[in-house]
Amino acid sequence: MRAADLTTKAATNAPTRLAAVMDGLRERGLVDTDGRFTDAGREPKQRIEVLTDELAAPPYNALSPAELDELVTELEPITATLVSARSQ
Repeated sequence: MRAADLTTKAATNAPTRLAAVMDGLRERGLVDTDGRFTDAGREPKQRIEVLTDELAAPPYNALSPAELDELVTELEPITATLVSARSQ
């Protein structure tokens, strides 16, 4: 199977997979019927946020201040596009 075929298949299945994941979160009481986190869901979400921040930090810590500035400058147009598309 070609990469393009895999991408198309993944994109086609994404809504079904997302619905299944959301159903599982609802069944566990982590999100409500509107898809918002419940009190029970906020704590694991916060733990995941902290862990992903910790895991993402080492590559940035390895950059010099000048390299970090360059990275931020290069990413600003992408960030602006995502923000304008409300994909924060």
